[in-house]
Amino acid sequence: MSSPGKTILLICTSGISTGLLVRNMQQAADERQLAVHVYSAPAIIAEQIIQNQNVDALLIGPQSEYEVNRLKDFLNYKAVPYKLISEEDYKIMDGEAVLEEAMRMLSEKV
Repeated sequence: MSSPGKTILLICTSGISTGLLVRNMQQAADERQLAVHVYSAPAIIAEQIIQNQNVDALLIGPQSEYEVNRLKDFLNYKAVPYKLISEEDYKIMDGEAVLEEAMRMLSEKV
């Protein structure tokens, strides 16, 4: 029995700087044959996306830390686990490490 794919959303101020990280994460997921879809969007539309689409985990670029306070109540209400991407992983675009973090969040979500 295979579980349905999980959706991981990355947000940053414009949605552009997370683009490379998304590619690295998706590549790492594909290599491990994980059923996940990773994509990015500008933080300003995160609430709208979460309202209208299925998002299993949200990762926030370190430069958009202020978004946590804006979205926290909404994310808790929608039961979407979220986390700030570590500055180190973000700087070197470590898709493997960030994917690992996202998978940990997904496994804790029951």
